[in-house]
Amino acid sequence: MNASKKYDIVDVHVTSSKYLVDSILEHPLLDGIKKYTVEITEFTVPLGGEPPLERQINFDTYDYLAFVRVFRKHTGEIPGVDDTLLRNVTDLGAALEQYELFKPDSVSKIQTPCDMVFYLQEFFDNIKAVYSLADGPGILAAEHGGGGDVDPADVRADDFVKVKLTPNGTIRLFLSDMFCTHFFLDCDRYAQMLFGFTEAIIAFRKLFGVQLIGEEALVGQGNIIIGGGPEETVVLMGSYPLTRFFDHRVRLEIDSGGMPVPNVLEWTTDNKQSISHAMATFPISQKYTSSISLNRFGAADGNTRFSSSLLQGDVVWRRAEDKVSERYNIMNSQFFQNIRLEIHIVRREWNQAAGTFSFKRRTLTLNDGESWTAKLRFRTMK
Repeated sequence: MNASKKYDIVDVHVTSSKYLVDSILEHPLLDGIKKYTVEITEFTVPLGGEPPLERQINFDTYDYLAFVRVFRKHTGEIPGVDDTLLRNVTDLGAALEQYELFKPDSVSKIQTPCDMVFYLQEFFDNIKAVYSLADGPGILAAEHGGGGDVDPADVRADDFVKVKLTPNGTIRLFLSDMFCTHFFLDCDRYAQMLFGFTEAIIAFRKLFGVQLIGEEALVGQGNIIIGGGPEETVVLMGSYPLTRFFDHRVRLEIDSGGMPVPNVLEWTTDNKQSISHAMATFPISQKYTSSISLNRFGAADGNTRFSSSLLQGDVVWRRAEDKVSERYNIMNSQFFQNIRLEIHIVRREWNQAAGTFSFKRRTLTLNDGESWTAKLRFRTMK
């Protein structure tokens, strides 16, 4: 305890490898005849167990959270049936099955928009590599939309699909005529929201000089696949930056866990009111930077850089020198012997039924070996 003419101060440091710390002291911590306030003056916690996107277990459980599905443009078939799946391609199905869906896994952990571009490009490159096998059949037209068969060497020489990120963070797919003639993509509502795509079916076909897109390009006015392609490379661009919905983490909260401090009211966009005991809140905000490269004449040379903060390791959310405005009265300082704190996180979680995000408050997940630390300051009132 630090004595002062103005007030007394009691500092308590807490550390835990779980979201909760609950300690019963042998003796009362505060002078029972005085009135105190409490505040969080220091706080450090990692976010390694809280990815920016949906939790990995959700990606593993629900296929509607896949970012992209790739299908064969098998003419005369209904989209999505077995004869349009990559896993059933003659001689190549076993190698292609793992590339039917693109979503995060234990190896391809997507933590930033740049990760998304990198792994999405790798995903399309892997499909191209299977069809490029020297001893393989290439793209058999009978199974991929008609026309002529495509030799492995021709597949290898084609651009296929190129994934780019603009300086403002908007994703762009450059889809070659070869790819669009033989394949199409499907994106559920979650992926559409994330990428900013307006079409669930990504397909292109030129008809009498008019470029058709989406479901109209794939099946016309019916429900079976129509052959043909765009006859050129097409560009699919999101309608807004990838950063808009990328990070699902909203804020961290330190909850008093029942210590005698006033309740806090919380309202959400679903018009529901809840009561919590949050002592401090910390918004989770990403910082993005981008730049373009100029040549010696001052003109853009086509090279861009896009970066974002990783928020990895032990992240300091509040330092001792920071000014604290979240200070609460202790309603009863007598026999104060229980220190209990809980760390919560508020996240946007995808609601498939509603086709939108909702806000959920959960206890913080910590990976093995991770821990958090905080300092509580009890101060007598003037």
